[in-house]
Amino acid sequence: MTEKLIFAQTFEGLLRSLTGKLTPRLAEGLRERGFDPAVALLPAYPQAVFIEVVCYLAREFHPGLPQEAAICALGRAFMDGYGETMVGRAMMAMMRLIGPRRTLERVSRQFRTGNNFSETRLTPVGATEYHLWVNEVRLPGWYIGILSRGLELAGGKDVKVELIHRDEAGGNFRVKWCA
Repeated sequence: MTEKLIFAQTFEGLLRSLTGKLTPRLAEGLRERGFDPAVALLPAYPQAVFIEVVCYLAREFHPGLPQEAAICALGRAFMDGYGETMVGRAMMAMMRLIGPRRTLERVSRQFRTGNNFSETRLTPVGATEYHLWVNEVRLPGWYIGILSRGLELAGGKDVKVELIHRDEAGGNFRVKWCA
């Protein structure tokens, strides 16, 4: 079985979302979880490191929120940071050009720019409502955050993303917006 990896540009997006907020204490906490923000990024990191880093940062930056809400907030901030990376700038420009529907139709390809394992299935429910199945949903709030913010950046208004089912294989999300 191939190790599940999260690519450097995902960690770069996370770092960029922390610009001006990364204290020595936070940096030490990241190092303890297998990610050193003070050294050059590795090409990829194990999925387990990413999960620990996301959970840690969510707790640190959003201590008053329940864990999934904190992870969602971090996912939303990540999208803005990711938009500052080389890969993210190109992706965001394309998303703004093609709009939310076509962005969602390309989500599997977009997720695969950040890792080596994502798979998705998209089922239309209406003109601006879809069910999206994603494998490996360990952090549902992360997907809710990145999808909602991503579709907003693509031009969607009043975007709503909710987890409707999750099991060992993955998670199903309801995704809708106003045109």
